[in-house]
Amino acid sequence: MSSSIGEPFQLYSTNTSAKKLSLNSRLVYTTYNPRFRRHATLTIQGDGIHVVDVENLHSVVSHSVGDHVSFSAPAFTRSVVEDNNIRFSVTYAVIKQAPEIVKANRERTIWIMKQTLAGLRVTKDERKSVVTPFPPVRICGVDSDELPLLLVSKSGGISLADPEVAIQSQLEWTGGQELLDVFVFPSSSCPVFIQRDTDCTDCAVRNVVCVCCQAGSNLYVRVALVGDEIAHVDTCKLPIGDEGETVEGRIAGVTCSAEGVLSFITSRGAWKSFQLSVSEPSTLHAIPLTEPLQLHAFKKRRPGISIVSLSSSLVLLATTVEGQNNISLQLWDLRYGVLLASQTMTSPVADALPHLHLILGDEGQTLLTLSPSQPPSKSQGTARSTVHVIPFDQTLKSNLAAALGKSSATEEWLVPPKSDPLISVLNEDQRKLVSALKTTITKRAPQRADHEFFTWVQKHSRGDEAEPVYGHEFVKRIVNAILVTEVKAGDQHSPRILQYLLERGLVNSTMVDGTLLRRLSERGHWENVILSLRTVIDVSEDEMISSLKFVIDAHRKRENKSSDAMHLDLSEPWIPPLETLLSACLSYDFSPVAVRLSIRKYLSDARDLVAILGVLEGWLHGGIEDEMKVALMSTVKSVAVNTESRTTVVPPYPKIITFLQTLLDASCIALLQYQPSYDLLRKTLAQIEPEIDRLDRLEQLRGVLEPFAKAHVRTLREKAGCVPKESPTELKRQRKRMEQQASLGVGLY
Repeated sequence: MSSSIGEPFQLYSTNTSAKKLSLNSRLVYTTYNPRFRRHATLTIQGDGIHVVDVENLHSVVSHSVGDHVSFSAPAFTRSVVEDNNIRFSVTYAVIKQAPEIVKANRERTIWIMKQTLAGLRVTKDERKSVVTPFPPVRICGVDSDELPLLLVSKSGGISLADPEVAIQSQLEWTGGQELLDVFVFPSSSCPVFIQRDTDCTDCAVRNVVCVCCQAGSNLYVRVALVGDEIAHVDTCKLPIGDEGETVEGRIAGVTCSAEGVLSFITSRGAWKSFQLSVSEPSTLHAIPLTEPLQLHAFKKRRPGISIVSLSSSLVLLATTVEGQNNISLQLWDLRYGVLLASQTMTSPVADALPHLHLILGDEGQTLLTLSPSQPPSKSQGTARSTVHVIPFDQTLKSNLAAALGKSSATEEWLVPPKSDPLISVLNEDQRKLVSALKTTITKRAPQRADHEFFTWVQKHSRGDEAEPVYGHEFVKRIVNAILVTEVKAGDQHSPRILQYLLERGLVNSTMVDGTLLRRLSERGHWENVILSLRTVIDVSEDEMISSLKFVIDAHRKRENKSSDAMHLDLSEPWIPPLETLLSACLSYDFSPVAVRLSIRKYLSDARDLVAILGVLEGWLHGGIEDEMKVALMSTVKSVAVNTESRTTVVPPYPKIITFLQTLLDASCIALLQYQPSYDLLRKTLAQIEPEIDRLDRLEQLRGVLEPFAKAHVRTLREKAGCVPKESPTELKRQRKRMEQQASLGVGLY
């Protein structure tokens, strides 16, 4: 289910001794400045600050500080171009403790460190020290060269500063609230926050700042506009728990997108989302986006959960799972409350509950920082921290089509809703049957499951011919009981129940999260795979091409095995010929675009492409000529139509051509680089060229025959009662128009 989340790869790794760690500070901070593309800033306690090239995976700038220096906030780096077009990186680090800093200036001192990206250190003013009026806990960047820095205080106050950290504008926030996070967006990307009538009239609005703080059982959200000054828009209060509920713990993670979708997760696993908007006169509204989600199976402590908004209502969640030493990466669409994709990575941190932190990087990338949440034991000596790049599909949008069919995967991570005992989807007999099927299949007794099911069918049939009524939820639970189980080698699986349901058109792929063909093929139910391609209406192109790949690999393994052995293994399960499965796939309605992507995903081996191309080339014989005979004879009532002119295994000719074109579009380079494909490509070209010439000649008849074709279609529709018959006036007008066209010798265009 990881089609939208790529494989994470490591960007940076460091080992730190136990004496450098503290319970009061994180070991590693990671920040990313969108105006300094492809570069992330890593702040490592007891080591220093490193600016890492995300694209080339190496450090381009390093500032070592020694063991006696510690940081109280993540460092921030910006890129500047100075004399002779030399590009510098300027890093701002908030110092918690250093030998040369007096106690009164701790956590208020900012070191400004400059270095060329070529690696040459600056000889003069390499490091400046500036003391701020308050201890900043965050330094962010805004879209300005004159005032590029935004300092954030512990209580959520923000200050606009110049490159030398001289504060020019402030927006204080008094009270006992504590900063959770701050989000800075370009003004062009978030019109929902900007009104024409604002206090920032002397300057153009460059950025929108959203500050989130917690105080007691409430989340406070403040929105401000930043130009040459800071203009306060409004502040709203959101309850963390439900009305009348006692809130235990605190917010574990909060995130906001440029479209104004804000969400937060509590330490108890409750996930709430809101749509923020600003209305005149400067009033901030927060409307619940959907019903709150209640997560489970996670280690619900704050260090082990992190979220980041990708776009709109799409949010990436990183968390640790109960009973596992893995990190679960999950892409959620909060507008529909569904899990779209997931990925699992092994935690490189020895700590059972590492500190996780997600930030948004370049387009299509997020950065995940893993560091120990507590100092290592003396026996361990050192603690390992890593930063990973997590690619994701940046073209994915929040829409209903992407959310459909994700309920099964979503239910695994959510607390089941409390059901009303008076209302039940299934009746008592249906629940007993589903329970019996689960029990027998778990015990590896498929014949017993068949007996239970067909006994129930016979018992609930109405009369000799009528069958029982099947609801969608009932069929879904039967299918899940049969297919959503672990497959082990040597297990026997009976296809009779699914065959019965498929023949009646009761199954769809969304019942098993779009993995119907894969689950059937794993159990060797190839007859049901073919049947699914005839009766199931929502089989994806990804599944079809994946099944073709499975069959090709299986036959290749058997060929290699038979060439090495002197006897035939009769115990091997039956696998359909490639021609049979390919015909079923081509007869199914498919999208060429989706097929092209699936071919590139599964059929990267040129040998697989040649196997499919060989089948397609054999089907091209006869082509349009056979199709024309069937089409023409179907209009003659007195002549019986022989629809078997092309064998039943061969799909319709237009589908063959469409799939062939898609295959060549997706794999032309791979085929040209593979010598054994040349002969097949020549034969295919020899089959297609006469067909193209025949189509060109037939196209000349389109205009002349178009009126007759339309008249024939209308006659058939009138006989079926679909359209009213034409009036005498309409017939006269139509006859006159046809006579004029005949006299001109042209048809309709």
